[in-house]
Amino acid sequence: MSSKRSAILGPILLLLGPTLAGAAPAPRPGALALVVGSNRGGPGQRDLRFAHEDARRMVEVLTQVGGFQRDQVELVLEPRRRGLEQAFDRAARRLRELSARSGEPTLFLFYYSGHARAHALSVGAEELPLAEVRRKLTGLPSTALVAILDACQAGAISGIKGATPAADFSYNTVNDLNTAGVAVMASSSASELSQEAESLRSSYFTHHLVVGLRGAADSDGDGGVTLSEAYRYAYHRTLVSTARTAVGKQHVTLETRLRGKGEMTLTYPARSGSTLELPRALAGPVLVHRQADETVVAELSKAAGRPLRLALPPGAYVAYVGSGAPTRRCLVWLPAGAIALLDASRCPLAPPPAATVAKGREPYAPRWAIEVGIGGFYGRPDSFQTQLENFGFDRQGLFPNAHLLASVSVSRMLAPHLELVLGWSLLDRGEYRREIADLAGKRRPQTFSWASHALGVYVRGRYPFARGILDPYVQLGGGVGLGSSTLRDELQASPLVDDQSHVGYHLGVAAGLAIMPWRHLGIVLQASYLYAPVIANELGDVHDGGGLGFQLGARGAF
Repeated sequence: MSSKRSAILGPILLLLGPTLAGAAPAPRPGALALVVGSNRGGPGQRDLRFAHEDARRMVEVLTQVGGFQRDQVELVLEPRRRGLEQAFDRAARRLRELSARSGEPTLFLFYYSGHARAHALSVGAEELPLAEVRRKLTGLPSTALVAILDACQAGAISGIKGATPAADFSYNTVNDLNTAGVAVMASSSASELSQEAESLRSSYFTHHLVVGLRGAADSDGDGGVTLSEAYRYAYHRTLVSTARTAVGKQHVTLETRLRGKGEMTLTYPARSGSTLELPRALAGPVLVHRQADETVVAELSKAAGRPLRLALPPGAYVAYVGSGAPTRRCLVWLPAGAIALLDASRCPLAPPPAATVAKGREPYAPRWAIEVGIGGFYGRPDSFQTQLENFGFDRQGLFPNAHLLASVSVSRMLAPHLELVLGWSLLDRGEYRREIADLAGKRRPQTFSWASHALGVYVRGRYPFARGILDPYVQLGGGVGLGSSTLRDELQASPLVDDQSHVGYHLGVAAGLAIMPWRHLGIVLQASYLYAPVIANELGDVHDGGGLGFQLGARGAF
């Protein structure tokens, strides 16, 4: 190590003479795990962000401190219904082989992070009913089964993993899946929603469960984390973290039917090849993330009185100790096969990182949106048109005062309920015709036509509800009105064409409803009234190119 690096790392934090940790956890020849992560939402559901990462974290903790070999854990991301059913079938075959080969009791662990409805797991646009999940799980030839479910419906508020109470899912799951030899842990209970945390890049439940399995949940200090210890830790930490969110508290549930089987140990952090120890005297919030990619690996509240050990892969980490002022920032190097002591007293003070306060993601509010609409509107007859009729022109068209309305707009969010809109609208198009006679008495047609457009800036006030699926709004504003008119005289030798351009202003008010069943795509219904005095004649008559309009459009949000 260079002298410069030693000078930096030495006084900040070093593991005080790492001591050898225990050997890697003993293999579990009769264990098998199926880990599933699904971000995709089905109809009425919005994509999750961290289900894949949560699934990978679960694979890591099972293989690093749970005694599972890598070939004993199957990771499935974004399965379809048929793919998930086939994964269960593969697990059944593997369990039979394991049981026949070892002759020992078998354990099957099923972890699912994704969408669900009250009576089914959601796998993209498809659903796998809980009755089918129950049939698959209880049909497995395993001595014991642990199902860990971090799922509920995906809602419009980004970060909520359910648009209806997750309790229905949790309650039905426990009652539908639980039999003797089965334990079911679910991420929330009655009238609650499971939440993701932007700061943790994980769901609250899975994050705290994984931290607990790495050693934080080892309440009796025996070096192993049992199912009940993992549950108690995940329950309390998830409850505390979600109490600070706008969505509200989230209670982890556990139901077991492990009669006669005693305590089930899920992980053995004391046998890990590398361990970070938080000393007995340390008390307060502690956040640890990997130095390379800033992925949070632990966010917990350490109580004084006993040491706490976290089994982590070897590597460089950053630990923040304390919250607010003072907060200490410690650089940690965790060697393989060692126990490293976090000595916060030797770490410099630092401002608290944004991730030290776990919070739910804010309601989903894309900054930009594009809307394209088409419809029609009715323009009020005015003196400009009356003058054309006085000069013998006749209005063309089946509905003379009805026009096609088309619009394109780009909007930018300024605040949660305020949006700035830049838009273009095609207003009315009109055509009048007459016939006139020359000196020889020959008749020829004359046509007068026009079109008007609006370029404007509007302020939109919006108030989304139904978890953002329904987004009513009102807007007002104005801008430039542009018009063009053409008089065409069909002279025998050569037609005479007189084109003129017109510039004016327009004012507009609108009310609408955006319906966003998908995260980035929805439809818009809008009613509007525009006043656009743009096109004028030489007699001083001005045509209002606006009117009362209705349109249907598509909205893309990003």
